[in-house]
Amino acid sequence: MKILIVSSYIFGYMEYLKPALESKGITAEFVYHGKAPLDFKYKSKWHHLVAFIKKTVGFNTKMEFRDRALKSHLSHKSFDSILVIHPQYLANQTHVFLKSITNKYITFLFDSLAKMPRQMSVLHHFDTVFSYEKSDCEKHDFKFLTNFIPVSEKPTTLVKPRYDFFNISTRDERFPKLLNIAKYLKENSIKYEFLVHTKNSKEIEYVKTIKRKIESQEVNCEISQSLGMVDIQREDQTGLSFRVMESLGFEKKLLTTNKDVINYDFYNPNNILVVDLQNILIPEQFLKTPYQKLPPEIYNKYTTTAWVNTVFLEN
Repeated sequence: MKILIVSSYIFGYMEYLKPALESKGITAEFVYHGKAPLDFKYKSKWHHLVAFIKKTVGFNTKMEFRDRALKSHLSHKSFDSILVIHPQYLANQTHVFLKSITNKYITFLFDSLAKMPRQMSVLHHFDTVFSYEKSDCEKHDFKFLTNFIPVSEKPTTLVKPRYDFFNISTRDERFPKLLNIAKYLKENSIKYEFLVHTKNSKEIEYVKTIKRKIESQEVNCEISQSLGMVDIQREDQTGLSFRVMESLGFEKKLLTTNKDVINYDFYNPNNILVVDLQNILIPEQFLKTPYQKLPPEIYNKYTTTAWVNTVFLEN
C-alpha cells in the first residue's frame, strides 16, 4: 500500500506515525508545509507587501505556491490513499489535483469548525472526514477519531522527576487560565515547569517564556522529568489535545480544564483531575498516589498503530 500525507509539521507529531506505517507494510511519503517542496519564503519585503495586497482581492500567494509545488512534485505519482491535515491551507484546485491521483482522499481535522470555520469550504472534496470534535461529527456526519498517543514505545527507563507538573503552550486566550493554575501551584509549594512560547521576551511571573518553538522530541524529555502534566482546553473546542494523549503515553497524572475527558474510557480519577478554575483545588491524595496503568485493551485503542488502522486500513 502506498500513501501520501500532506500536513503542517505540527512540531514533529506526525513523525510518530512512521513506525506504525512501516510495521503495516505501508509505504508513506510525507510532505510538510514549510519544508521542501513546500518551503515558501517571501523574496523580499516588497514581495510580502504585494502578496498582502493580492490577498485582499482573493489571490493567496502561499496557496498558489503550494499548488504549483505539489503538482510539480507529484505529477507522475499516484497513491492508494492521501491524507491531508489542515486542508484549509490548500486551494480548491489543489484538492482536485490530489484527489485525481489517489483512490481514497481523506482528511483529519486537527481543529474544530468553531475554531477554524474556513475548513468547511474544502471538505466536499474528501471521501472521508475524520475529526476529534464530537459536536462536529454529530452535526456534519464526520467520523470520530481522537488524536494518537505521540510515543513510539512506552517509556521503560525511570527518570527522577524534577517537578510535579509540566506544560508547554503558546501564549493565546488560554494563557490567563494557565497563569491561574501556576499561581495556585506556587502558593501551595507544588513544583512545576510551565513554558510559554511568545514573541515578547518580557519576563512573566509564574511562568517561563521561550521564543523558539520546541519540537515534540524535546518536549518528551521535559515530560519524562515530571510527575504530571497540565492541559488547558480551548473555549472553541472540546476535542482532546496532544497533552492528554502524552499523559497516557508517558503514564503521567493530568490536570485538565476539559470536562469532557470524564466521558472517555481511559478516564480514571486517580490519574486525571478536572480543574475548576473558579475554585482550584488539587487534593493531596491526587499528588501522592502513583499513576494507575491503563488496561492494554484501552491503551492500545489510542496508539499510532490503532490510528493508522482506522484511517488507512479500515476506512
